[in-house]
Amino acid sequence: MVAVLVKTTMVMVIVVFVLESSFTKILDDRFPFVCNLCDLSFHQDCAESISEINYSCHPQHPLKRFTRVPNRTGENCCLCGNKLHNVFYHCSVCNFSVDINCVKNPPPFSLLQPKAHEHPIILMPQRSFVCNACGMDDDPNPYVCPQCNFMIHRNCVDKPQVIKINHHDHRIYYNHYLDSDDWECGVCQKEIKWTCGAYSCPKCQDFAVHLRCATKFGIWDGIELEGISETNIELKSYEVVEEGLIKHSSHQNHVLKLNEESDADVEAIVCEACVYPVFCGPFYSCTECDNYILHQKCAHLPKKKIDSFYKMDITLFPCDKMETILGLCEVCQHFFQGFRYITKDDITLDMRCGSISEPFFHESHPHHPLYIDFTGNKTCKACGDEATFILSCQECGYFLDIKCPFLPNKVKHKYDKNHFLFLCYGKNPSDQYLCEICEEELNSEKWFYRCDECCITFHIKCTLGDLISLKQIVDAEPIKLEVIRNIHMTRLVCAVCHSRCHFPYMLNINYFISYIRGDEKINVFSKYFIIKSRYFRECILLPNNLSHLQFV
Repeated sequence: MVAVLVKTTMVMVIVVFVLESSFTKILDDRFPFVCNLCDLSFHQDCAESISEINYSCHPQHPLKRFTRVPNRTGENCCLCGNKLHNVFYHCSVCNFSVDINCVKNPPPFSLLQPKAHEHPIILMPQRSFVCNACGMDDDPNPYVCPQCNFMIHRNCVDKPQVIKINHHDHRIYYNHYLDSDDWECGVCQKEIKWTCGAYSCPKCQDFAVHLRCATKFGIWDGIELEGISETNIELKSYEVVEEGLIKHSSHQNHVLKLNEESDADVEAIVCEACVYPVFCGPFYSCTECDNYILHQKCAHLPKKKIDSFYKMDITLFPCDKMETILGLCEVCQHFFQGFRYITKDDITLDMRCGSISEPFFHESHPHHPLYIDFTGNKTCKACGDEATFILSCQECGYFLDIKCPFLPNKVKHKYDKNHFLFLCYGKNPSDQYLCEICEEELNSEKWFYRCDECCITFHIKCTLGDLISLKQIVDAEPIKLEVIRNIHMTRLVCAVCHSRCHFPYMLNINYFISYIRGDEKINVFSKYFIIKSRYFRECILLPNNLSHLQFV
């Protein structure tokens, strides 16, 4: 009897020794335990898990440890919704499964959050319900107040009360229910259940947003505004003298008069703010200066605002003291002249990018507003180019790059001096058109200009060129550029590619430089030549090729 007992004990010791030797700890951050016999690796929590537990979120039955997902169970954790892995716990009676993370960090059994509900709420998992806070029914683990029949998602308990979203000009506030009416979400345009919670604007009585739509990444900046006083940073850049007369901060000594029509021909007058031609009204002109013109929209831009890209305070600066200075917009990466918005950190935006506010409305897409999309590399519906910063309607898949929405709707050109050319937002792709200027085929699905009376069409670049955001003189020391009109009987020849340019503008370049190398001074020289506008950027960056020199 003693011999048998000793033999049994020896067997048990050997088995324990084999198990301990095969299940060893190794130095690995992700899988610190490994079974050498089975060639399996384990997380520490999985390796130290026990075969059966009593779980606070499922007190009816004990949970048993499983190392594979049976066919009869779901593939996801019943609490967090994450996919189940090799080790998890399961109740076969209730078909209830939880992963290791939820076992280790169970959700609280009860919560007291007065902003969500006045009474304590209790977790009751595995129940189909509609959340009173957001109106959704996609998570079967409500926190419940039995006496009020109130049910809420765990994620909705800590919702922000006051926020600012990019789809609306004002702050929006959370309400536990809306007025009895037909409501449409201001973000997704879908129905809002008025009996459930939503955000609404106290200033705009018909604006409301789903809780989840309002708190999406890219819609909300993540800042809770409850308890923070609201300050209106937007300041007007003009003051009204009387009807039709204003004083503008960019031209303070004189009064500007509103004009409804322009008598300009193809030699168009230019807006001081956006540097775009002014072919028609409404626009403001100085009552004393002949050449100071502002589009009405440009004159009404705010002096101070919060920009829609960097969410920073920006201030509008006129071009009086920088009339010939060239700017580079941080958003669209285009060189420009005219008015500019600048932050305290000297981030510069051209007038067009700085003026964008959300929601952005454009007549090319009248059914839905557009919003800034930072995902990048989308194809612009207007020009066909790919852009990083775009304005998009996600519902329709409609995308515009930053520069195209500001194209003038009505222009004139020397090829049709008697009529206006109107901007067309694409036609039937089966229709075929030719550009009257370059005589090449025109993509009718993209935007183009058209004379309705003469039935002739023009490429946008052939009509406007690509120097539309520059004035006549560009001072980019040591280079001085002059934007000249290509209106000669014979088209001008480019000094770079030696071909004749059909665009309406070219660059007259005077490259003037003096420099020193060490202690030696090199003589001053200058060059003068004419190039196509497409070589403008290379010309501006030309001094970078002389980086080893010290300019005087």
